[in-house]
Amino acid sequence: MRVSRAPEKRGGTSKILLYLSLVATVALAGISITYFTTGFDLRSATGDQTGLTDLAVVPAAVDPDLSPVAVAGAEPDSELMLPADEPVTLPRLIPDARFGEVLSEGVVEVDLPGEVTAESWYSFQVNTSTRDITLFFALYGNSPDTITRTVKIEGYTQRGALTIAEVTLFYPEGTDRRITYDGQQGIITLSQQYPQPYGPSMFSPELRVAMVNQKMVLSDDSGNISTQLQLDLSGFSDSEHMVFTSYDPDLVNAALSEIQGIVGQIEDKRPQ
Repeated sequence: MRVSRAPEKRGGTSKILLYLSLVATVALAGISITYFTTGFDLRSATGDQTGLTDLAVVPAAVDPDLSPVAVAGAEPDSELMLPADEPVTLPRLIPDARFGEVLSEGVVEVDLPGEVTAESWYSFQVNTSTRDITLFFALYGNSPDTITRTVKIEGYTQRGALTIAEVTLFYPEGTDRRITYDGQQGIITLSQQYPQPYGPSMFSPELRVAMVNQKMVLSDDSGNISTQLQLDLSGFSDSEHMVFTSYDPDLVNAALSEIQGIVGQIEDKRPQ
């Protein structure tokens, strides 16, 4: 009997081992299938983190900041009161006078002899090459549209004595008259041009030239006063010219002194 049961026992044990091996194989196969399928899906959705480090990382969405941002040059708060620029009233007619770089200019009222007040536009300008200063001012009449005269002072020194001044007189119906007061030479020089109607000449060119009197000089016995005339008797020239010269140092100094009185008022009243 021992001989007949020994093979039967070995066969039963083999079946049990075979069954356990089959179960283990099926379990491993199931685990492998689950790992590869779920792992592949996960890697497909999230991306393989190994080997993809060069890809840009998408930043997380951030809610925009809607608070106001301070901008340079923005209007100040309403509580801050800034002084407003006071409007400057200028005459409607300003001379076109440019002698250099403008240092100061504006409008003041000046007192003239005879208890007369006039509005004056002034301009201090400097020559950037020579550094000389020119003072130019204009006097207005009853209207800011009317300039009665202008004064040009070259080589001006503040509060210094005037040595020369050029005055231009304007007339409503006439040409400008220019007068120079030269204190160094004591001479007054007046020049003026007179426009004349002209048209086709009735004379030949040679005769027209002969009828033009250039630099005709008239003088007094002392020689201190002289007048130079340029006349055209043919009537072909568009203007005639006169230059009057007078040597009178006392008169020149008196004129410069009164001009300096007006300049002093401009210096006192203009903004410093």
